[in-house]
Parts: sequence; structure tokens; C-alpha cells
Amino acid sequence: MATAQKAPLRAVTAEEKGALQGIAKATSARVDQVRRAAALLAVAAGQPFAAAARQAGFRSGTAVALLVARFNQRGVAAVSIAPGRGRKATYPG
Repeated sequence: MATAQKAPLRAVTAEEKGALQGIAKATSARVDQVRRAAALLAVAAGQPFAAAARQAGFRSGTAVALLVARFNQRGVAAVSIAPGRGRKATYPG
């Protein structure tokens, strides 16, 4: 069952759109960041969350709904991974 669009994407500024397009087209950017930027651009173009998820390579529209909520709060920084994620170093140093 698809997630309803409870929190629609806020208006994307021209600067934010340019930054998202740059990330989405970058060949040297991380794949996860490219997918998030592509999903946000698809939603900004008027596509529903489920269609944006399919286009960007996500499995469900719920991931896009959570991404949109983060984007509404943090802007383009929502494309990056939150600090503190991932495996901690085995050896200090």
C-alpha cells in the first residue's frame, strides 16, 4: 500500500534546484546521494512519491516521503548521510 503524501515538498528555490541537479548529474558523487537528489527532483517536478521512488531506484514511496520530510527541514543537506552513521573504527587512531 502506498504512503499518502502527508507532507508535500515545500517550494524548491532555484539555488537548491541547481544544487540537486548538480548532484544528480555528477559522475563522481556517491550513488546514494545521486539517488536522493534524483528523487527530490522528481517530486519537485510533480511526480507522486511512488513514481519518484521507482525512477530514483528506491523500493517504496515511504523512503521518498521520509526524504521529503528531511528536505523540508534541512534543505539540500538532506541528501547527505547524517553524521555518526556507519561502523565505528575498530582501532582508535
